[in-house]
Amino acid sequence: MSGRMYSIQAENSAEFVDKIDQLDLSIDTAQIFVSRLPPSRLLDVLDISSIRCYWLTSSQGVGTLEPSLEKINHFLESTLGEGEGIIFLEGLEWLTSLHGFESVHSMIRTISERISMSDWTVYIAISPSSFDQRELSRIYREAPVLNVTIDEQQFTEMESSQSQHDHPANIRSSLEMDLNEDGTPKLVMLTKLPKSGFTKQILQRRILQWRRMGLDTAEVESSLYHEDIDLMYAEYIQIEENVRRAVELERYILADVKDTQERTVALFRIRQLTGLDELENRYFLD
Repeated sequence: MSGRMYSIQAENSAEFVDKIDQLDLSIDTAQIFVSRLPPSRLLDVLDISSIRCYWLTSSQGVGTLEPSLEKINHFLESTLGEGEGIIFLEGLEWLTSLHGFESVHSMIRTISERISMSDWTVYIAISPSSFDQRELSRIYREAPVLNVTIDEQQFTEMESSQSQHDHPANIRSSLEMDLNEDGTPKLVMLTKLPKSGFTKQILQRRILQWRRMGLDTAEVESSLYHEDIDLMYAEYIQIEENVRRAVELERYILADVKDTQERTVALFRIRQLTGLDELENRYFLD
């Protein structure tokens, strides 16, 4: 048994997900996300296709979890009692406003004790601006801060005795993106991933970035099951080239194609990454 619980400092869901993206997690690991946001909102920031999502709400329905500490405790205890996996939990600030800090802290202590006897890991989102210094210290005693350094992709567990004034610097969420006039995400060319240091986890993060732009990534997702990194990288390079072509096509179509129906069909095909040869022949050849 080696279960642990960590705090990840984040002021909102987007920042929490942005930092989760940096964690070196196996795609085969069971993952559960408990959030104040409904799944329809999480789709904007998170690939929920392989994650069980639960919405903290008083509404009744599939995938909902009542914001009662008793219900949350029961849900977590029943989950921790079987198998192994990862739980992401946000909304502690809201729960504190509903039930008070002492009750929420008691729940955190219970989770910490229970998880130490399991094979699960729990990451809880903590907004440092929502708690005073004494409350933060008590939370971090049960769930040490996992310091996520996005630029260097390094993760270190901060000692519980470390000054809690040294919070990780706020980062600009990579989830922010430009939008087209119709509200769809604008396609952008991302920095090419080098072969040196290329891993399945890095490819996962790139696929998620593409999916947030609305691109169909089904073809490259199958490569995640390869054990051969060279083969995986070769397939990534092929999709990267298709994305580059799609970006150039979209720029041209948005600027020069005036027929609404033609533009709509072309943009749809671009995001499916299909028919690129035909579209290039139509728009780029005299």
